[in-house]
Amino acid sequence: MKFLRVLVVTIFLVGITHSVNAQHPKLTSPTDTTSLKMIGVLAASYLYQSYLNIGYLADLHAVDAYEYDKLDENLNIVIQIVGGVRDELKWYTLLVPLKSDSQYVDILVQTSDLLLKEAGALRKYFQTEDKQDAAIYLHLNEQARTVLVTILGMKED
Repeated sequence: MKFLRVLVVTIFLVGITHSVNAQHPKLTSPTDTTSLKMIGVLAASYLYQSYLNIGYLADLHAVDAYEYDKLDENLNIVIQIVGGVRDELKWYTLLVPLKSDSQYVDILVQTSDLLLKEAGALRKYFQTEDKQDAAIYLHLNEQARTVLVTILGMKED
């Protein structure tokens, strides 16, 4: 739980930095390419970590390690942070000067949306314990894994 609180504070600080820098709407320095790469790598890595966090919560539920309220609280934190990252990425696409970079950020936004659907499906399964809801979650989990492996250039097992 302490880790999630630190993560929330970090995202909050990133949001503050974004607000302070909002007065500079165009990227024009020679380091723009480096900044774009850094943002892309950090966002993609964060989305992968969120995917893992959702999976960890599913695993904890499977072994009855946490009560529903605790699982739901932690899942809600993941949902809020992924939603915040998605919103910032959407805003960022307006600043990206190159179409190819903007398309990559759009892919990250779509991946965020997929993770939010996956988390929502897991929440529904937590509530219903229905096998069909579990199947929907597992399907979205597999889709998210495939997309993230591609984005990060990871090798399939």
